[in-house]
Amino acid sequence: MTVFFRTTGTMGGPEFFVRPTSRSLRAVRIPVIVAVVERPDGLVLIDTGWSRRTCAFPDDDPGLVNRLLLGLAVKPEDALASQLISQGYTPADVRHVVATHLHADHVGGVVDFDRATVHVHAREIDAAATGLRGGYTPAVRSLPRVNPYTLDGPPALGFPFSKDLFGDGTVLLLDGRGHTAGSIVVAVKLQEGWCLHAGDAAQYVGEYRADDSAPPSLYARAMSWNLGEQRRTYGLLRDAERSAEARVVVSHDPELLNALPTTKETAWACAWDKRKAAPKPKR
Repeated sequence: MTVFFRTTGTMGGPEFFVRPTSRSLRAVRIPVIVAVVERPDGLVLIDTGWSRRTCAFPDDDPGLVNRLLLGLAVKPEDALASQLISQGYTPADVRHVVATHLHADHVGGVVDFDRATVHVHAREIDAAATGLRGGYTPAVRSLPRVNPYTLDGPPALGFPFSKDLFGDGTVLLLDGRGHTAGSIVVAVKLQEGWCLHAGDAAQYVGEYRADDSAPPSLYARAMSWNLGEQRRTYGLLRDAERSAEARVVVSHDPELLNALPTTKETAWACAWDKRKAAPKPKR
């Protein structure tokens, strides 16, 4: 099992809105970081980014006004389904999609993977019923092949609630509420430590690493379901970095993307690879 990362195009906005300490009007480009996890029985995607349709026809979906508001810049080849082909896979290889939450930039591409089960926290499904007030579009409220779940497992990696997705300890779903009511953090067991894909738990790495007294970004204030819960998640991510050798990935940090593996040749090796490579005992 390995994990690498891609972005499905970029979005943009003024720096003062997304960076908590900036007053600059300078436009910044932000990625939409998704994770591709290769398991023995197929691929697991952590979020999907935008769909093929959106990447080819953004003025139709999400529409011209939304494209301009989001600063969306995409090309047809930016769709994750197309990028997987360039990595030697096919969309049919994707067996599972784990949604960090149900905003369209994170799950719009689900429609391109018609064999995948889509795992969504039951609380996030309920939250999506609030519609545009919660930032949810109609399309994400009717995703196909959804498997709702609850976090009914024991504490893990310092987080109070968890779910062992495959029952083998390699992929854990953790309570990352704050940005939305049902946001999760997805933990993938590496050969050394863990990878934690935290979605929009924070906009930038520096946001969750900052002292609790630091002011949140305007984006966090505008888009958080519960800013107090989001600050709690900040602390859990910091603790996981310190105590669990966790490599935390958030979805929209451009500097972070530059430091991540983006191909299967450079991918982080996971726990499965260690088991696979272990020599057989001599008879």
